Formats: sequence, structure tokens, C-alpha cells
Amino acid sequence: MSAKSCELRTVMMVNISSQSNKVAISVRDLVVDYKQVRAVNKISFDAKAGEVTVVIGPNGAGKTSTIEVCSGVRTATSGNVSVLGLDPQKNRTQLNKQIGVMLQDGGVYPSARVSEVVDHYCNLYDNRMTANELLEAVDLTRQKKTTWRKLSGGEKQRLSLALALAAKPGVAFLDEPTSGVDIFGRDLIRGIVRQLAADGCAVIMATHELDEAQRVADHVLMFQQGNLIANAPLGELRAANGELQTLEDIFRSLTGGKVR
Repeated sequence: MSAKSCELRTVMMVNISSQSNKVAISVRDLVVDYKQVRAVNKISFDAKAGEVTVVIGPNGAGKTSTIEVCSGVRTATSGNVSVLGLDPQKNRTQLNKQIGVMLQDGGVYPSARVSEVVDHYCNLYDNRMTANELLEAVDLTRQKKTTWRKLSGGEKQRLSLALALAAKPGVAFLDEPTSGVDIFGRDLIRGIVRQLAADGCAVIMATHELDEAQRVADHVLMFQQGNLIANAPLGELRAANGELQTLEDIFRSLTGGKVR
């Protein structure tokens, strides 16, 4: 384990390890429609505490819509969703205190300084971390006085991740956390993701990067055109398709090589 991971373990430890392997998210027959387009087509799955569930598929496959419904950002057309035993819509205020959400759009005011934004988020939660701890965890201490607009793409991603961790979440929704991040940033984010799971958090990570997904996944959800075409632990999925196959090989095999 790297020194950074050791630091993170000290910072991010949460008292939910006894809940590992319990179902944290339950989705049944979820449908999401946008006017005449069905983005998510009657899917069902569970995500467990203490595991990284990766959500993969091409653009428009339904990944982000599913995460938005589970995190309470979007209302489902139909179906049932439970997160930590709560309804993401009816119990949104209560649930928001227990989850972290990193969506593709950071939503940070361009002139806001890094330390100010992180400090504000930390103050939103009773069981909060300090801004300095979070900035150290995502390696942004040197950028604490920098404004959002002056950060690089990778630094913005790491700041968005820090904001998602401010609640010491029981469930973390991470949408494309390594997009635009350099190799060293990817290593850091991968370590954070794995440590969150080790500490009992249920991590839901959507990504286009199948190699990255394979490095961190415990469980895999594969989407295509709003449908769930695979829902299995990574080891079982690979064993069923040949031990040497990558997630990209498996996805191409299940879709006949087509991504649409």
C-alpha cells in the first residue's frame, strides 16, 4: 500500500465495516423515459457495501440516468429504488447526509477557490472531515488557493472527488472519475476507490474506460441501449467468458461487436 493510501485510510475510516457485503442499493424494474426515448429499460440489480460496482457501456446506454435516479437527482418513470434502506426521492434530505455524488459536471462556481469550496462542503455534514484532510487525500494541497477555472481537467476531477467524499459516505456515486486525469492521478483515484470499499462503502463507478474498470471492479454492470446485458461479480464474468478475456473482450462478445 502506498503512503498516500495509508494516509487515506486514516482520513477516510468509517464505522460501517460490519455492514460489508450487505445490500446498500436495490434497484427493481427501473424505467427512465425522456419524452419518446427510453433511456433505461426495466433493469434490476443490487450493489453491496464494501464492494466497487462498475457501470460500463457506451454513451447513451443509460449509465448516468441510472446513477442520477439512485442518487435522487432524477425521478424514475417507474420501478423501485432503495439506497441504504431509503427512497432517494421521498427521503432525499436524510439520504443526502449519507451519500457522496460525483457527477460529470462538477457544478463549481468558476471564481471559487479550492479551499473555500471544500471547506463549504465539509461544513454541510455533521460527521465531516476537514478541508485540509480532503485536499491532502486528493493531492490538491498546493492548489488550495487556486480558483476552479484555473485548475487543469485532472485537478478538477480530483476536486470533484474530494467534494463527493466530504460526507464520509456509506454510498459513493462516481461518474467517470478518471476522465481527463493523468496516469498518476489515476493511480491516486484508484487507491481512493479501493480504500472506500475496504472501509465498507458501496462504490458505484460509471466509466467508459474498461481497463480502469477491470482494475477496481468487484461487480460489473454492463449497459447497452438502456438494457442491462451483464450483472455479475468480475471473477464470475471472466470465468464464464474465458479467464484471459478482458472486459472489452467480454463486452464486444455480448454485443456482437456493436456499441449501439
